Amino acid sequence: MSTDFLSPDQKVDLTNCDREPIHIPGAILPHGAMLVLDPEQLVIEQVAGSLTSLLGCDAEQLLGADAGILFDEMQLERLRSLVETSDLSKPRHLLDPALRVKGGSPLDASVHRSAGRLVIEFEQADPANGAARDPLSCVQEMLEGLDRCEHLQDFCQLAAERVKAVLGYDRVMVYRFDHDDSGWVFAEAVEPALDPFLDLHYPASDIPKQARALYLRNWLRLICQVDYQPAPIVPQLNPATGAPLDMSQAILRDVSPIHRQYLRNMGVDASMSISIIQGGKLWGLISCHHMTPRFLPRHLRAIGELFGSMFSLQLEAKERAERFEQRTRSRVVLQQLMRNLATEDDFGEGLIRNSPNLLDYVRAGGFAMRMASHKGGVAIHVNSGVAVLGDTPDEEQIARLTDWLCNHVDADNGIFCTDRLSEIYPPAAGFAGVASGLLAISVSKEPRDFVMWFRPEVVQTVEWAGNPDKPVEQTPDGEKLTPRTSFAAWSQTVRGRSEPWTDYDRDAAFDLRVALLEVVLRRIHAAAQEREKAFARQQLLMAELDHRVKNTLANIQALVTHASSNADTLESFATGLNQRIQSMSRVHSLLTRHRWEGVSLSGLISLELEQYAQENGDRIDLAGPPLTLSSKASLAVSLAVHELSTNAAKYGSLSVPDGKVAVSWSVQPGGGVVIEWKESGGPTVLTPNRRGFGSSLIGRALELETGGSSELRFEQGGVECSITLPASALVQSVAEETAPAVPEAREVVRSEQVKRILLVEDSSLVIMMMEDTIEGLGWELVGPATRVTEALDLAAHEQVDAALLDINLDGEMSWEVGRLLRDRNIPFALTTGYDSNMVLPPDFEGTPVIGKPFAAPTIARWLCEQVEAE
Repeated sequence: MSTDFLSPDQKVDLTNCDREPIHIPGAILPHGAMLVLDPEQLVIEQVAGSLTSLLGCDAEQLLGADAGILFDEMQLERLRSLVETSDLSKPRHLLDPALRVKGGSPLDASVHRSAGRLVIEFEQADPANGAARDPLSCVQEMLEGLDRCEHLQDFCQLAAERVKAVLGYDRVMVYRFDHDDSGWVFAEAVEPALDPFLDLHYPASDIPKQARALYLRNWLRLICQVDYQPAPIVPQLNPATGAPLDMSQAILRDVSPIHRQYLRNMGVDASMSISIIQGGKLWGLISCHHMTPRFLPRHLRAIGELFGSMFSLQLEAKERAERFEQRTRSRVVLQQLMRNLATEDDFGEGLIRNSPNLLDYVRAGGFAMRMASHKGGVAIHVNSGVAVLGDTPDEEQIARLTDWLCNHVDADNGIFCTDRLSEIYPPAAGFAGVASGLLAISVSKEPRDFVMWFRPEVVQTVEWAGNPDKPVEQTPDGEKLTPRTSFAAWSQTVRGRSEPWTDYDRDAAFDLRVALLEVVLRRIHAAAQEREKAFARQQLLMAELDHRVKNTLANIQALVTHASSNADTLESFATGLNQRIQSMSRVHSLLTRHRWEGVSLSGLISLELEQYAQENGDRIDLAGPPLTLSSKASLAVSLAVHELSTNAAKYGSLSVPDGKVAVSWSVQPGGGVVIEWKESGGPTVLTPNRRGFGSSLIGRALELETGGSSELRFEQGGVECSITLPASALVQSVAEETAPAVPEAREVVRSEQVKRILLVEDSSLVIMMMEDTIEGLGWELVGPATRVTEALDLAAHEQVDAALLDINLDGEMSWEVGRLLRDRNIPFALTTGYDSNMVLPPDFEGTPVIGKPFAAPTIARWLCEQVEAE
């Protein structure tokens, strides 16, 4: 690695690798060839690599020449079309044999843009390989059985074995990044003759920051042979830009000399890395090593790249499932803890004296420490009193630590967490043996009362792959940065640290904090009753979440199956699948934002067409009344609009600058909705010979999900589509659908006798509306009661002729108030924004329900009906 980018006074160490400009190496791997062209004129500006052997022309013949020197007219037209219709921000693989340049042997090619220039890369092809003929089947076979792995490590181990079997490397590792960016060999498939690397750790400096950034941008990185002479780009600076070529997306980009030396020291002669990406972050790598040179054909690399993206998706689902399962188990223990508190006056003692206790809830000793002499401990500091269990600091140390925590706990979630307490709170060095790790939650409105779990110091021995602290050696020319040459396991002892707290630990602590805040703010027996009900609601929510997650995974699985069977190429399959998943993601985000109660039709269509509207606001015309689609109809309509807009962008009116799309919708006399899609100003439309997957998806999704239909017309002026949805696809007013006991057709007749109406409601605006309504009838308002305790008092002691009860009063359910009114034979109606079918207890079946939002006449009619009934 050159050190020219360092200032003279800087010391050479591994952190300098973070500044190496690996994106502009100025050379490529010598087995391939590269052309850099003007994208408008297709004139060759720069060249590199094995030009004569692969392309049949040398640099002198190619520089300044038109691309027609290599490509025929059909191929040139294909290149121009790609330039016009795609941003080519990532390499586009041209696997079609018809697109390979003229010559005696077949080539694989790829094309992308870099700083406005067109970059074409060539490599030798291997069309005879079976996987090249059917790469999608190969990927499906690699994924088979992964979803049945119960544990994450088994899942990663099977993936490593599948990659090794298909791609043929001597060693395949699933390399996982820890929270400090160091690496850990989490799973490994290796030839028996090689030493295993499983469970070895590597320092964060082994993969510099800018290399990690490139791994995020490129799914795959290949080195065919460590010992090679880089092929320089000629000329070094692009004549049009005057700058070196940015090769961030180049498949043939030259490899950093420091990394090549690193591989030599390991005895590796060829390598490949497949990125594992979760939530836009680098989770790890599928790292492949070979002890001899290995030239992996392009189709096998494409298989590896697609496998990496699908593996990342399944890995994320697997981790979420494990976290969900762990959270569910902790909720069961939490429920038991809260039940035990029902009979306790001192909740601190109750949390540690009974079984289960807080050490059962969060393992303060950590998984690895359960059999050790120290089990960890927990302390509860409430109202200046301290209750402890297990190994903890003494009371004076806890009191000082509590004072310090008041200024360091997270203000948003009330949590503090560290596995190295003495590094940020020096007095903790005095009790590191019992409390090197601290997980604390605030259990009061102002952070002064805490529950604190302590983990003891772990004299932690980490098996590093060689000494990570000796990257520099002295040479006759001075200090040189040289990768370590020993990869035998080297032990590093870390003191003053505990076993790290997991996401599961933090989630459990947060759940407990929420529960305890309720206990602190209410009497314990009232809190116990609410916990029972809250637990039941939580179970319902978790079941619903599980249902929706599984439905989403089933939809993705169906898209993969149908898209793969209809895709012409691996690239079109991957692109189409990604776009459809993104469309589903967008509508899911809208539904989540609106609590899955429905989505604005206008907002949904606008979101799907947003990118085209940003290019030119005049291209998109939307018109129609405000309508809200049900969650199920939203998903179907979103997919339909996505397919129409994607087709328009590829072939229709949105594929040309002057093309336009008009979308309108209207409500029909029967209550259904018709959506009209009309394109204009685009290329001449021809009726396709066969019905594609997109057209089938539109029709089938609408029919099966909503009972609707669609008509797709290929008019000469542009594609048109009519989508018909039944009335059930719209979200109707809850009051209209769920309040059969409320008469709507009668006149409001004012009673001459003054009636007393009890109002139980916690919304000020609703209270004011109901006050006006009751006073307008000439009656007297009792209340209003905004809390359950107030409502119970009024219902028990006041003379009341009828009552209106809000079901949920700031988190408290008003069932007991209703039962009291029922015992006194006082008629009452429930008012709510809930779906009453989901929340009513069995003994309230048949009770009148007035759904929110409602109009004043609805309330007046019901009250008058009760007066007449008397």
